[in-house]
Amino acid sequence: MKKPILMMLSVILFMATVQKGIAQEKVEKWPGVTIKVLTDNDKVNVSEVTFNPGAVAEWHSHPQYAVYAVTNIKMKVEIKDKEPVVVELKAGQAMYSPAVTHQTTNVGKKPFTAIVTEMK
Repeated sequence: MKKPILMMLSVILFMATVQKGIAQEKVEKWPGVTIKVLTDNDKVNVSEVTFNPGAVAEWHSHPQYAVYAVTNIKMKVEIKDKEPVVVELKAGQAMYSPAVTHQTTNVGKKPFTAIVTEMK
């Protein structure tokens, strides 16, 4: 009798964990920047982020993270007390960044989309 109950509890716990990781609706945190959480748990947050041309993700912070370019990316990255830099990634490229507080702007002529994976 204990085995079936333990199995049921395990399934319920697993489903609750999976439900938390199911994609949410896209949210526009800043004008022209949409974020769709693909999964979020105690280890990582994975989001699909799309910037329209000229859109700015105002000052915000990330723990260490990786970016995968779904489309070509051309963005200006501003970090306090440093010169702004333009970062370009081709679709399919990825990059890693240590924890940072920054502001990013799409300086390209087209929207871009990236998958951002933050390690917790």
